[in-house]
Parts: sequence; structure tokens; C-alpha cells
Amino acid sequence: MNKEELLQRIYELEDENIKLKEKLRNRNNKRKPIKTTKKQIVDYWSRIQDECGLSVDWAEAHERCWRCGYKKKLQKCHIIPDSLGGKDEPSNLVLLCSRCHIDAPNVESKTFMWDWIKANGTSLYDTFWNIRAQKEYEFIYGRSFMQELMDRDILSDYDLKLFWKLKIGRSTHHFAHPWNNESTDAGLLRMRLEEFDRLHKVIKKKSNKTRQKEIEFKNFTYDVCNIANKYNCNVWEGGSKNRFAITINVSNEKNLNISVKLCENNIYKACITNEVNPNNNRLYEYTTILGNKENAIDYLNKKINSFTKKNGIPKKQEYIFTNIIYK
Repeated sequence: MNKEELLQRIYELEDENIKLKEKLRNRNNKRKPIKTTKKQIVDYWSRIQDECGLSVDWAEAHERCWRCGYKKKLQKCHIIPDSLGGKDEPSNLVLLCSRCHIDAPNVESKTFMWDWIKANGTSLYDTFWNIRAQKEYEFIYGRSFMQELMDRDILSDYDLKLFWKLKIGRSTHHFAHPWNNESTDAGLLRMRLEEFDRLHKVIKKKSNKTRQKEIEFKNFTYDVCNIANKYNCNVWEGGSKNRFAITINVSNEKNLNISVKLCENNIYKACITNEVNPNNNRLYEYTTILGNKENAIDYLNKKINSFTKKNGIPKKQEYIFTNIIYK
């Protein structure tokens, strides 16, 4: 073996030695798996903590992140970090998605984790990151995203549904991050507003009469969803082809479709139809005059109650297609 070959062999042995030391270090530093189960964690904290103000109900705490409220694969997160002597026991663990786990505090405090979780609480599921994006938007532009919508007369649930359907440019996320960061989400909000402005050079604001009608129909839709939930029915709300119309479908061995429309002077009218989607109904088909909202709700209750007594209540509710967020 000549001098050059000897030096080469020395370099190879040094590399192997470094790799062996790294492997040994990783083996020694490898964290033991957490033995406490998710069920034990939920059972413990559901007895200790009130769910009021949290992003998650205890009934769904085994599948929804305790910070953001999204349905995700959950990780066991130490309150006092393992590296600071935190124990593997329910009182020192919470359940977070991977994204929130990264953001979670790593301090030697028994209380700060829960202060942080509660401070991030949201009342509706699947809204947390949108709220964060709106806060980032306001930080960047000095005005709230809600004010931007109001300036454009985007006020009702129907307006918002059309707004969120706008086609805009794409986004991506940083390498190795499986989600957008808050600035990206804020950028998407800005792009959506810019696309709206491009399509609406002049904003013609709706009259107070129209806005009141939207509020009236929104409340009616919520009441219809309550009936649907009671009898395991399906619900479809009309779109631009048949605004202020909604169909409730009782799907069993026999089907019943009742469509109700809010017409002029806030008078409700109904029809029995073969169409599930109210967009396929014509105005002249609504021949049964119901009157006010209370009469319309009473009409639906009686019709559906009579039908289900004869044919049975469906096994489960399949579809809720409305502009409102019904929970």
C-alpha cells in the first residue's frame, strides 16, 4: 500500500468513525414512545377543563386538534417538555395536530400550555386558520378583511359563497411544509379581493329591503335545517337560478320533496316536486300560499311528520347544501 492509498484509507476510517458516533448518539438520545393513550388524555382533561372557550368539544377531542379545532391526525404533546423532565402521564399531555404541535410552547410551566390553547379558542370548527390569515392581512394592510368585504357590499352568506368561489391564482408552500403559512393565506385573501374588483368595476349596493329579505331567509333556512336534523332529511338551497328557495327531501322507500320559496312581500309559497335541487323549479310551480315564516315552518313539520309516520324516518341525513353554516 503506497502513501496515497494509506491516506485514503485513513480518511475513510475517519468518516466511518464519525458515522458510528452519530448513530450511537442518536440511539442514546432516542425518546421512549409515549405509553399514555389518547383516550386516557381526553378522559383526564374532560374532567378537569371546561370546554367553554376551547376550539374543540370534548366529544370530538380524540379526533380534532385542541388548539385549532381541525379534524387531523393528532400527536401527543407534552405540557412540560420531555427534555425538561416532563412526565409521560395524562396530566402532562394534550392532543394537537402536527402544525399546532410545532407552535406549542416549550416551557417549564404547568399552566401556560392551557393559557395558550384557550387564547386560541374559536367558536366554529375549521375557521381557525382563516381567522389567522385575516389577522395577518390586517397587520399588512392596516385594515380588517371584514371591512374590505363591507366596502364591496359582500355581506350575506350568499354573497360570501359567490366570493369564495372566485377563481384566483395559485399558491404553494415551502419545501417540507405540508401547509401554507399565514402570509400565504393572507396573500390568497388579497388575490381574491383583487379578482372581485376586476370583475366589479362599479359596486351597486343592494337595497335595505333586499338585505332584510336575505336575513329573513337565512333564519328560515336555519329552521329548515333543524327540521331536517330532526327527521334525518336532506336539504338543498337554491342558487342564482332560484334565489330564496329551499327544498327538504325525505328519502326513504318513498320520497317526499317539499320546496318552499320566499316571494314578494315576504310571503312564503310551497310546492311538492320531483326535483331535489330547487334551481330546477319554476316560480309558477309554487302554488301553495303559506304566509309568514311561522306558517311555513308549521307546514313543513306537519307534512314531514305525516309522511314519516306512514313510511318511517330515514336512517340518516346525507346532504346539507345551504349557504349558512349549520352545526
